[in-house]
Amino acid sequence: MKHLYLVFAVAFSVVFSTGAYAQTLQLNTINNNRNLIKCYTVENIAEYRKTHPNAETDAQFEAWINHKIQARKAQRVASVNYTIPIIFHIISDGEAVGTYPNLSSASIRQQMLQLNKDYANQSNSPYAVAANTGIQFVLAQKNEEGVILAEPGIDRLSVKIKNWKSYDSGWLNTYIDATIKPASIWNPNNYFNVWVVPSFTNGQSDLLGYATFPTGSTLTGLGGGEDASTAGVVLQTGAVGSAFAPFNCGASYGLGKTLSHEAGHFFGLRHIWGDSTCGNDFCDDTPIHFTSNSGVPTHPKPNSCGTADEMFENYMDYTDDIVLNTFTANQADRMQTVMLNSPRRQSLANLVAGGVPVAPSNKIAFSDCTGSISISEAGTTGTYPRYKDLNLTINVEDKATGAATVTLLPTGTAINNFHYQLLTPLTLTFAAGDNYKSIKVRIFDNAEADGDRAILLNYTISGTGVTAGATGQSMAIYIKDDDNVKIGSSPVALLNETFDTPGAWLAGSFISPAGPNIWKIGNNGGAGVSGPAFYITNNSVTKPLAYTNTVASDAVAVSPLVSSKGFTSTTLNFNYKSNGELADANSNNDFGSLMYTYDNHRFGGLTDASGTYKIYQGDSTLKNSGVIILPTNFNDTTFGIGFRWINDDNTGNNPPFLIDDVQIKGIPYTVETTVSTSYGFDVRTNANVNVFRSTTNNKVIANISTASTDLTGVVAQITQPGAGSTALSTVGGAYLRSQKVFAITQGTASINKPYTATLYFTEDEMTGWAANKLTLKMLQLKQGISLANGIIDTSTAQLVTPTVVENSVAGYITYTGTFTG
Repeated sequence: MKHLYLVFAVAFSVVFSTGAYAQTLQLNTINNNRNLIKCYTVENIAEYRKTHPNAETDAQFEAWINHKIQARKAQRVASVNYTIPIIFHIISDGEAVGTYPNLSSASIRQQMLQLNKDYANQSNSPYAVAANTGIQFVLAQKNEEGVILAEPGIDRLSVKIKNWKSYDSGWLNTYIDATIKPASIWNPNNYFNVWVVPSFTNGQSDLLGYATFPTGSTLTGLGGGEDASTAGVVLQTGAVGSAFAPFNCGASYGLGKTLSHEAGHFFGLRHIWGDSTCGNDFCDDTPIHFTSNSGVPTHPKPNSCGTADEMFENYMDYTDDIVLNTFTANQADRMQTVMLNSPRRQSLANLVAGGVPVAPSNKIAFSDCTGSISISEAGTTGTYPRYKDLNLTINVEDKATGAATVTLLPTGTAINNFHYQLLTPLTLTFAAGDNYKSIKVRIFDNAEADGDRAILLNYTISGTGVTAGATGQSMAIYIKDDDNVKIGSSPVALLNETFDTPGAWLAGSFISPAGPNIWKIGNNGGAGVSGPAFYITNNSVTKPLAYTNTVASDAVAVSPLVSSKGFTSTTLNFNYKSNGELADANSNNDFGSLMYTYDNHRFGGLTDASGTYKIYQGDSTLKNSGVIILPTNFNDTTFGIGFRWINDDNTGNNPPFLIDDVQIKGIPYTVETTVSTSYGFDVRTNANVNVFRSTTNNKVIANISTASTDLTGVVAQITQPGAGSTALSTVGGAYLRSQKVFAITQGTASINKPYTATLYFTEDEMTGWAANKLTLKMLQLKQGISLANGIIDTSTAQLVTPTVVENSVAGYITYTGTFTG
C-alpha cells in the first residue's frame, strides 16, 4: 500500500527540494401519465353489482362451484379436452393492417401460441402441482352468418367508421361495457370475445385488462358480472404478444400473459391472493399470499400469513410476464367445472364458429425483439472484479422437434475478459421437447473512460431439431461507459429557458387534427408572468391564455434535446399555471403532465425518481414545480422533456397549462472527502482516464493510469480525511503535509509497477494552504512505512513535483504525479 499526500516545505534539505422554436410535431406513441392497474376484473364486477343488486355474489358462486367440483369428484368425471374459438375485436383508427394499433394476423398468431402454451402447462413451470387445464384455443373460422373469415379469428373495428369517440385519452371501462361491447360482440355462446383496445382507463388509472366472470345461474338478472352483451375479455393492445415475439420488446407485460390471466377469470379463477390480505382463492394447492406481487420477485418469498414461499409464478398474480408460468391442478379443476356447467362457457366447445388451429414451429430467435440491449457497465456484484450478469434467452416458438446444436459466434468492439465474459458454453445443445436455452453474459465494470462498447452475438445451427426464425437471429449488447464523468460541486445548467429567445422547442398533438387548443409562445401569461411564456391557447393569432373546453385536445410542448453525459443525476424545475378540470372516477379531466423523449418521435409518461407521476391541475396562479429529481434512466443519455395538456370535451376552467423559466440541470460527481475506498479495477497501458470512485457514494477519489505496463486489481482509498495541514517529520527535516491521505494498492500480479496518480481535493480542503496550494509536492511512501513514526527518506519515499490544476468554478484542485512503483 502506497500512501500519497501533499507536502509544503518549510525547511530545505538535499533530500527534498522545492519547486425554433415551434414546428409541427408528429407524435406516434402515446403513454398516458397515469398509473397502470394490471387487472380490473374485480373492480369491474363490483361496479356491475352496484347497478344489478340481484347479481350473483361471490359467496353464491363459490357455494355453487364447490358443489359442482365435489360432484365431479364423486362421479369421477374425467377432465375433458375443450377447444374454444376466439374472435379478437381489434380496435383502431383505421390504420393499415400491421400498423399499431391495427395488429397484424402474425401478432394474433403469436398471442394464440402463448395462450395455448400457458393453458397446456408448456411454459416451464417449476411446480409439481402445475397442470394442463385441458383447454385449448383456435381462431374462429366463420362469422355469425356462417361466412368464412378472410382473417380467421379477427374482427377489425375502425373507431371512425363505427362513430365511436376517440380512445386517445383512454376509453372508460364503463363506456366499453355500455357502448363498445354491445355494438360489436359476437354471440358469446359460440365465440370467446376478446376486445383489443389501445387505451382504456377507470378515469384515474390506465388498465391493462379485465374480464367478465362466470356465473352458476342461468336466470336473467342473476349474472355474476356479465350478460350476453358484455361477456368476454378486454385487453390493452400492448399486452398482445408471446415469449417468442414480445410486443414492444416485452416491457413488463408484452409476452402475452395478460390474456392468460384474464381468461383465467373468464373461466372462474380468482386472484391468487384472494383480493384481500392473506385471502382465499379457493384452491388448496396454491399457497396463501399476503397480497399481489409485482415485477420480478425472488425465492424464497415468505409472508406473515404463514406461507414459507409464495407462488408468484402463478398466472393469477401480478408479476411481470417473464415470471408467469403456472396454473395448478385445483385451478384446472375450477376451469373444467366452469366449462361443464356455466352459461356461455358450456356451448363454446361446440365449435359452431368453426376453428382454425394455430400451428407452432421449431423456429428459434433471441427473445429480445429489438435485436439489441443497452446496459450500463456499472457492476452490482463483487469488489474485484466488479460485474453484473446479463441473462439472454434463445426461445423456440414451440419446442425442438429433435436434436440440434447452436454455436454462438461473439464479435464486436468489447474485449473478452476485460469488458465481458461469456459464461455459457459457445455450444448449446437442443434435445426434442426443449423450449429454450439460456445464455449468461458477465459484464465487467471498469474505471476506464473508453467509450461505449458492443458485443455482437450471432449463431449457426447444426441439425434439424430447430430452425432459424425470420427475425431475432442476432443480438447486439451495447455496454454504456460510465467513467467519462463531470466533476464539480454545483449543478450545471443543461437547459435554461425563459422564452425571451426560445431554443428549438417543438409543439405537437396526439390527436389529428389537433383542434383549437395548441401550444404557443406569447405575452399573455397574466399575473406573475414577466415577458413571454409557453402556454396552451385557443387562438394562434391573439394568443390568450385560454382553452376551448368543449373540444378534446392532447397537445405537447417538447424541449430541445439535452445531454446528461457524465452527470450523476438530472433535475427539472419550472414555473407553471394549470387549472382545468378535476378528475373523478367517471369522467376524463383537463390537466397538465410531463413526458419524456429520447428522439422526438417516441414519448412516455415522466415520473420523478420515486416513480410518481406529476399532475398539474387546479392552479390558476403562478406556481413553481420544485426541484424534480429525474429517474436514473436519464443519466448519461440525451433526452427532451414534454409538457402535455389533455382536456376532454366537457367543462373546464382557465387557465390551461402554462410553463416558464424551465431549467434542466446536471448534477456532477463530487470529490470524496471522507474515509472511503473504490472497487478494484484493472488499468490498461496508455488508458489515460481511469476514474476511481467511492463504493458508498460514487464520489471521485483519484485517476490512475500507466504508460508502461498493465496494472491489475488497483484500488484507490482515502485513509485519512481532513482539510488543511498537519506536521510531518522526515530524516531531512520538518514539513507540513495535507491532512487528507490517499492509498493506492495494486494486485499481486502488478505490485510495484509504475503508475501516474491524479489526486482530487475540494477547494475547501485546500483553503488553509492559501497561495501555497499551487506549489505543493506529492509524496509517496512505500508499503509498510508509517506516517507517524516511520523513517521517511529517499529509500522509503518518493517526492515529485506534480502538475497542479485548479478549477475554481467546479470547486476542486487536482495534483498529478508519476511514481516508479
